Amino acid sequence: MLARSSDSGSAPRADLDDRSSYQCLDPVGMLDFAIHFPSQLAEAAEIGRTFAALAELRAPRQIVLAGMGGSAVAGDFLVGLCEKRARVPFVVCRNYHIPAFVGPETLFIASSHSGDTEETLAATSAALRRGADILCITTGGKLRQFAQRHREKSVRLLQIPRTYPSMPPRAALGYSLIPLVYALELVGAYPGAGRQVRESIALLARQRNQLAPDVPTPQNPAKRLAKSLFGKIPWVQGTVGPMSAAAYRWRCQFNENSKTLAYSSEYPELNHNEVVGWELAERFAGLIEVVVLRSPDDYWRNRERVSITEHKLIGPKAPVHVIEAEGRSPLAQLMWVVYLGDFTSLYLAFLNGVDPAAMDSINILKAHLEGLRRPRK
Repeated sequence: MLARSSDSGSAPRADLDDRSSYQCLDPVGMLDFAIHFPSQLAEAAEIGRTFAALAELRAPRQIVLAGMGGSAVAGDFLVGLCEKRARVPFVVCRNYHIPAFVGPETLFIASSHSGDTEETLAATSAALRRGADILCITTGGKLRQFAQRHREKSVRLLQIPRTYPSMPPRAALGYSLIPLVYALELVGAYPGAGRQVRESIALLARQRNQLAPDVPTPQNPAKRLAKSLFGKIPWVQGTVGPMSAAAYRWRCQFNENSKTLAYSSEYPELNHNEVVGWELAERFAGLIEVVVLRSPDDYWRNRERVSITEHKLIGPKAPVHVIEAEGRSPLAQLMWVVYLGDFTSLYLAFLNGVDPAAMDSINILKAHLEGLRRPRK
């Protein structure tokens, strides 16, 4: 499953096989959230089934999901999953503004875990003015109030459990993703949702037996990978589609949980630009390790591209870890890769000696933005 690893030259701050050595770094319980993630998926599936049984959504001509951070990542996953299934275009909007094509035949999904994401609120108000069908998925906040205030104007509320601030939105991915899988099945964009969700829950329950903290490092792929990445900059590459979205999730989890710089890119696009940048990689040798995420369903030319790039172009200059997703369905494969990345980022956080839940930089930014007024022209 994992190919090529190297030992970091720096001494880690925690013994990953002794949870007591890093328990103090995790006051919120981020590791416990990961351990119970399969149960979260099961609860989210019940929410999705209940909503789909009651909701009345029209088949759209286009789908837009507005969100930021972890809520937008759920949209990236859905775009990748629907790419070969949906007969309508599906885009993710990370902005205050919305695409010009949004109108009465658009399904506009407003995704905000807290319900108070300012960019999403602004975009959703614009979609309402355009006459779009709006589906708000949130735990509460201003977005829930918006949905309740406009429920007579084709605005529907998909309520998910309020976990914030005890569970950060990135740890609540199941709640922000799985109910929408059922909603998209309802409008014909993602057939077979129930079967794929059931497979994902069962697969991750088994995978947890390999990744949990009580599994020793030699038998634990997440711990081994975290130790290899300690002191390095992870560069995550995914094959186009769900694995590309997973690569971005890995990058964000390294940023937020591990408090380290990380980068992501996708095949085959990286073979047309990024790969040239590795020609002078000796200048930063030892700083970067590459993680490649791929699926058994990848187009055969992309699999060849990964192999050539790994062995001939990047591999001689930086360690490369190639991870092949497990599972039969695209959703199960995606969730399997995401679960491995989540555990890896948490173990790397403990090796870095940091609290994976802390978000000091983002809180500083929000404090500076608070109360700002639009400048006069």
